Amino acid sequence: MKFITMNRLLKYYVLSLTAILMSATQVYGLTGSWRGDLDLGQMKLPLVFNFSETVDGTTQCTLDSPSQGAKGIPATVTYCSADSVSLTCGVIGATYNGKIASEEIKGSFTQRGYSFPLTLSPESPIEERRPQTPKPPFPYSVTDTTFAAPDGAIMSATLTLPNRPASGKIPAVVMVTGSGPQNRDEELMDHRPFAVIADHLARNGIASLRYDDRGTGKSDGNFLTATTDTLKGDAVSAVSFLRSIPALGPIGVLGHSEGGTIAFMMGAEDIPDFIVSLAGMAVSGKETLMRQNSRGLDKVGITGTDKENSLRLIDALFDTMTGQQRKGISSPVDIDSLAAASGIAVNPLILSSLKMTQQMRTPWLDAVIGLNPRNYLKKIKCPVLALNGDKDVQVEPDNLTVIKNLVPQAETMLMPGLNHLMQHAVTGEMSEYGEIRETISPEVLDAIVQFISRL
Repeated sequence: MKFITMNRLLKYYVLSLTAILMSATQVYGLTGSWRGDLDLGQMKLPLVFNFSETVDGTTQCTLDSPSQGAKGIPATVTYCSADSVSLTCGVIGATYNGKIASEEIKGSFTQRGYSFPLTLSPESPIEERRPQTPKPPFPYSVTDTTFAAPDGAIMSATLTLPNRPASGKIPAVVMVTGSGPQNRDEELMDHRPFAVIADHLARNGIASLRYDDRGTGKSDGNFLTATTDTLKGDAVSAVSFLRSIPALGPIGVLGHSEGGTIAFMMGAEDIPDFIVSLAGMAVSGKETLMRQNSRGLDKVGITGTDKENSLRLIDALFDTMTGQQRKGISSPVDIDSLAAASGIAVNPLILSSLKMTQQMRTPWLDAVIGLNPRNYLKKIKCPVLALNGDKDVQVEPDNLTVIKNLVPQAETMLMPGLNHLMQHAVTGEMSEYGEIRETISPEVLDAIVQFISRL
């Protein structure tokens, strides 16, 4: 689950919104996409500069931040020659100046007074970087469609149907994305895992429906006011839509991360005929967040007593937010007063970051902290397949133990060498996601098909 952690906050800080206005001049000659990593010490932030040339020879540029899902940020090229380029990105208050060589642009990225060395190299074609992404023509039908959510929001979706068998009905799944607003392909850093899964299922006789999250892509609704319960309602409507198609038989829910938790919530109400959970959270939201924050503190070098005190304060903050949520209120927590009341001294960096979380609070965050999937798991009666990678650092592998203990009929599979996105990984850290060519492990795809085919 893509919870707000220290590392994520640092990423937002680097791309904070501060406008810088500079005059533009006519510039010429640089084309293509060029990629580099900002080295921020404890983490790296990939950036992609997309250069193009107009008919009159003027060089233009947009900026992508793949790890944040930001694409097409407008930039102005202020100078470009055979050996150098300068540009400004007013939306994020940044500038870049580099020297051009045949296979690299070596320069400096500056923002809000901070300067980072940044060397750019030509970006390889998407087909090479993401070889699993399906390409037409397809041996199955793909149809854009819509369905209505409980609050009337129109959800935009893709229905993928395999060729109909001579006899019997086609099994199908509704795909539910992980946390955060995502499109129907659960696209992240040019990976499109739900498109890859849909393709593999269809080639093996299984239908699927995947949809843009509310307020995302072509779907209506407001994601910022949604909670996990709201998103569950959207998924329930998607199942109802599939049940209206005569050619389809058993209807399941395939959820990744928070989507897996939503599948468990639906299973407790006997809505799906089966469940496939890919790194679904089984422990409470608070436990998951505490683990993520503990790892985040390690990564920024906060250890020992400083770490213990920070975690105590974070724990107290989560309890306060949960108490507010139960009372139906949401007011900013005074972090300084909370620390004083707890009698602990906390690193100023942590205090500042926690204050930022209060500025970024949403109904989803308040609700997920108090969410305990165990309450749903023990009510599930349908078949369940639950998979976790043993290198998952977001939803840790011991979630499988909780699932197996509470859902005796569940098939649980610990996948060696896989991360949270079900990719073969080295460390499992989020910083690797975009660097891995594989979108999803073939072993995972095969396990899903074998499970559904046995039903």
